[in-house]
Amino acid sequence: MSPIRWLCLAVCALSACSDSDARAHAARAPNVVLICLDTVRADHVGAYGYRANPTTPALDRLATESTVFLDASAAAGWTKPSVPSFLTGTYPMQHGVYEGSARGESGKVTDVLPESSTTLAEVFRERGYATAAFVKNAQLNRGNGFEQGFETYVDEAGDARTLRWRAEDWLEEHAARSSAHPFFLYLHFLDAHWPYDVPDEYAARFTPLESSALFRGGGSRALRDEVNDGKRRLNESELAALVDTYDGSLRFIDDELARLFAYLDARGLWSDSVVCVIADHGEEFMEHGRIGHGHGLHQNLLRVPFIVRVPGRAPQRVDTPVSLIDLFPTLLGAAGLSNLPANEGLDRLREPLATRPILAEHKDSGHYQQALRAGQRKLVRRLEPLSTQTEHAVEPAAPAVGSRWEAELDPSALGLHLAKRMNARDDAADDGLELKGVLDEVAGDELVFSGFRAKFDARTELYGTVPRGVASAAALTPGLGIKIVGVVDAGALLAKRVKVYALGETFEPEVRGTVTAFEGHPRDGRVQLGGVWIELASSTRWEGLDAALRAPELARDELARVLAELDPQGPRANVRESRRCIDLGADPGELAPDSNQACEDMLRALDALGVALSKRRYFGAGDRKSLGADALRGLEHLGYVR
Repeated sequence: MSPIRWLCLAVCALSACSDSDARAHAARAPNVVLICLDTVRADHVGAYGYRANPTTPALDRLATESTVFLDASAAAGWTKPSVPSFLTGTYPMQHGVYEGSARGESGKVTDVLPESSTTLAEVFRERGYATAAFVKNAQLNRGNGFEQGFETYVDEAGDARTLRWRAEDWLEEHAARSSAHPFFLYLHFLDAHWPYDVPDEYAARFTPLESSALFRGGGSRALRDEVNDGKRRLNESELAALVDTYDGSLRFIDDELARLFAYLDARGLWSDSVVCVIADHGEEFMEHGRIGHGHGLHQNLLRVPFIVRVPGRAPQRVDTPVSLIDLFPTLLGAAGLSNLPANEGLDRLREPLATRPILAEHKDSGHYQQALRAGQRKLVRRLEPLSTQTEHAVEPAAPAVGSRWEAELDPSALGLHLAKRMNARDDAADDGLELKGVLDEVAGDELVFSGFRAKFDARTELYGTVPRGVASAAALTPGLGIKIVGVVDAGALLAKRVKVYALGETFEPEVRGTVTAFEGHPRDGRVQLGGVWIELASSTRWEGLDAALRAPELARDELARVLAELDPQGPRANVRESRRCIDLGADPGELAPDSNQACEDMLRALDALGVALSKRRYFGAGDRKSLGADALRGLEHLGYVR
């Protein structure tokens, strides 16, 4: 909190009237317990319809006496930007907490929550509450700003069992010290997050222990990185073991929550406590070729549980899409607090059916993504400000027509065939066109894979690891890795040969061919390989060239400038933009590479919202700090640092 704000609070504290008001409210206010389940997607919670494994019996019982928001979205797809969003009721473009281990001049740096922010804990503390947090996630460690307003803030608090013990010890101390005051208690459980540091009995709850071992401990990191780099696909049994290990880890948390709820009831606290359970983000299980999170804005990364139990309030299940931005005013309203600080949310207990667009953000080292939902329509936009290039950077020469190149594709590029790496080849110029990817579907006489469509006929040859009983391309099944050798004729890709990879075999989605045309600049242009256009960007790496060619970081202040200048009626100056519109009703898995429906109205709304929120941003250049060796080790354990 800023010194000015502390001064204002001190002045208020000297006012007998203000102090007595706070004491009077505190005497009749309920306790508030906020529980965040790190990495828990809503569709693995029983109350949200999950039936494959009994993951959450305690949460399911809680849901029967709660308001359950069935379609709640986080403001981001990973912890660092999501948690400050729900703790402050503001978006990442306002608080500026985007990255947890970015590259900086002094080494690795992390964004921190500005002192000028107003957190839930600060509001509760101002209104006479005792405040405490017990959290487990290296991104949330003390010094990153999340401790603002908490009298007690214990980071790296241990597994679910240890964290519960510590919380119960604090509750005992609170009862002995100041039982007349209500409390705000925040618990953040990490156990369902890779590398699944849970007791073996829970890792093996739904799968054999030897199967879960593939995904636990530091040794599993190489596997996870291979999968996410496109070098390996999990086979069906491996994927099932991963999901069951995750479910067992979630059950570990749930069993500890059952004990915590029983403790609150035994101490007479349950009947006078608001209990809210959320998750900061979800998790991917190969739905889009990756596992884990922190790489995009798909619904399985954004859709989270949001359960609020208020003593005396009738249970309700709400279908209206809501955002975790709404948590801030909702919890304060549940506690009976009024005159709330400025925030972007809605009190969803007062306005459960109010509709408005749902915004989420993701910032990576060289690009930025936004997702805007209106009902079942979803617009996803990727922005890459061209001005992130430095005038002193050494630039690669344009690839010569007739030369051979291999483009490794970026799978997060929203349908664009965007090269994340360009590799020079010494193949013969007439070697033909090759494309590798993961087969999404067979649609009539076309193979749909990694954003490409290739026609086949009876003359198309199959080779490689062809599954038994498959005699033609029409019989191939989704999920297989394939390589197409073909030609582009009249704008259509014709498959002459199709190589089939075994499930789990290492391969990279890529295009290899002879340069037939080039437009623009190696940092902002496109190259045609054998008739297929490949987009180039500041993030594209040119193999074998000096390290100075690496794209510079996309700075937060530069991003804020771009967002503030996105005129809904004007041109996109100095910005590379791609977007796609999705009908979640027709395509709930977001598997289609693109959609033909128009989203111009949503685009204008997104522009206007970005401009408005940018005017209310409160982060500055100083809201960032260097990471020490201990912090880096903690982040490395969770896979945030390689």
